[in-house]
Amino acid sequence: MHIADPRQVPTGLFLYTLRPARLAMLTGGPTPDEQAIAARHWIYSQELLAAGTLVFAGRTLQRDPTTFAFAVIRASSLDGARAVAEGDPAVAGGVFAAEVF
Repeated sequence: MHIADPRQVPTGLFLYTLRPARLAMLTGGPTPDEQAIAARHWIYSQELLAAGTLVFAGRTLQRDPTTFAFAVIRASSLDGARAVAEGDPAVAGGVFAAEVF
């Protein structure tokens, strides 16, 4: 097992979270517009993965206000990481809210 050394801050790696703008999308089902935007989100994620920008991603299984998805990405700066998150069609389309770390 490897434990990161907190004295060595990694560079070029960022995490962003995605939270649904409308929780009912998960509990009651997505609208047709949300489904279409989610499909574009999936394609965007696959493009990031193929480009080597996306390291890994996933989501929680909760269907309550604590739910979120996350993505670990490579970017040259915090602004670059924000641009990747904001370029997600689901963020741009208002289906998810992103927070970059």
